[in-house]
Amino acid sequence: MMRFIRTLRSFYITKRRKTRAAASYRQPAIVLAALLFMASTILSACQKNKLNSIEEKLGKDQGTIEQQTVKRRDLNVAIAALPRHQRPEFAQTLTEKALIDQLYEGPVTFHNNRIRLQQAEKITSNAAKTVWTIKLRPDLRWSDGSRITAEDYRQSWLRYLTEPEAEAYRAWIILNAEAFTQGKVTAEKVGIKAQDDTLTLTLQRPLPNLPAWLTQSFFCPSKFTADGKALYNGAYQLSSVSEKDIKLQANRFYWDEVNVWLKDINIKVIPDEIQAYEAYHTGIIDFIGEPFYAIAKDRRAAAVSSAEHLTFPLARLGYIKLENLKHPLFAAAEKRQALYTLLDAPFQARVILQDGSAAWPQRLTPDQAMRQQATETLKKGLSAADLESLTDNSTVGVGGQTILENRLLVSVSKDWLNALRIRFHLLRVAPPDKPVDFRYCTEQAPTDSPDSLLQLWSLRHMLQLDKKTEQAVWPTSELSDAEEAELQQLWQKLPTELALLPLTTRFALIMTRPNLVGVNVDKTGRMLLSDLQWR
Repeated sequence: MMRFIRTLRSFYITKRRKTRAAASYRQPAIVLAALLFMASTILSACQKNKLNSIEEKLGKDQGTIEQQTVKRRDLNVAIAALPRHQRPEFAQTLTEKALIDQLYEGPVTFHNNRIRLQQAEKITSNAAKTVWTIKLRPDLRWSDGSRITAEDYRQSWLRYLTEPEAEAYRAWIILNAEAFTQGKVTAEKVGIKAQDDTLTLTLQRPLPNLPAWLTQSFFCPSKFTADGKALYNGAYQLSSVSEKDIKLQANRFYWDEVNVWLKDINIKVIPDEIQAYEAYHTGIIDFIGEPFYAIAKDRRAAAVSSAEHLTFPLARLGYIKLENLKHPLFAAAEKRQALYTLLDAPFQARVILQDGSAAWPQRLTPDQAMRQQATETLKKGLSAADLESLTDNSTVGVGGQTILENRLLVSVSKDWLNALRIRFHLLRVAPPDKPVDFRYCTEQAPTDSPDSLLQLWSLRHMLQLDKKTEQAVWPTSELSDAEEAELQQLWQKLPTELALLPLTTRFALIMTRPNLVGVNVDKTGRMLLSDLQWR
């Protein structure tokens, strides 16, 4: 080191002598300081695997970032099946949403269960909470480099309201949105206005929690090129899709691209759940778990006992949706309530899910007296011929996308089978020639329709719901007998009025490498790969 400094000093003195006439006198201490600075700069430039100056300034690991090296900029994950689409405005399964969340983003998102601005720079409202103004960031770009405008948002939301595959009812709180969906008014009458970089939403009624409502996927704008190619506005863009894998690349026009550490995402399509679990242990994939891939039931106990597992509470409800209300067992409200009484949700949470999930609302396994009373209610009004026909004709139930969800459905059918000898036919796909009687579903907050479950969720004070509702979803203390009885009455409208039979609140179970940091699944079920980095 000293030899290097002496060489530099000699070079400096020689050069100064050649330009003595133009040079000013410098103090030796100043010269030595300059030489030391030059030496340290050159040595630093020669070192390999150091973070560049921009990344150092980001300070992603406060206090220790200077000692860290960037080991990898890629990530390998798995998905059970190819998504049917990559459109944020269409209805999505949980795994489809997991992919779409990487490609698109909306005005806001949840981060650590708080509202975080994304494409919105500022959101304000009038005193009545019926008119909301959303000012977009000025540096927004589509994946082709073109500017994202408020009019892009407006056109995308209007398209959502008229797409046959979209769940347009979720946006009907916007003024005249329902009438526009039904073709009764023109787009100009809808309460969505755009000017420059500002959107103005006029609502049918006050909605104090609109920023939380804006986290839904359909509020992510979409746009296409003249030849029909999709553009993206999220941290990643779709690079390629095949039967075996999906590849994502960092979107270089993303407004926060400098903070996206992982540049290449490789998503392998692995239909078999056990094979996917083993792929993690053999190093083929870097993590496995929701929202991309539910860990197989046969491996959940082992996963929970592993030091590499993580669990995250979700604002997600597993429930049975009764579809065929003409069926003798599902037509009457009192029979739907009896079917709900028979469900052993605590068993599902404790034995089948095995990830910390809990029965929702809180309740115990039904005792023999409760089962007997429910059975009598189910049989009441049904003749012997009615019961015989139920035995002869299969009652069709449809499950979810995974073996785990189908085992939950089987558990439900067994609870009912013990009361009435009904022969159930359980499928993953609805038959075209027979109406589905019931299906196992999951719903994620927040939504905003009587047909959904907005009124049941409290995202830790993000949604303005009453305390009783919040306590029922995420209990923080033991309830008194009176409070418990009151809560049970609160949920009676679900099976009787909406034909929904709630079962469990769900946890996300993940296995991840210890040196992959930033892994987090928010209560809405969203996991952003742009938050991850290798250490």
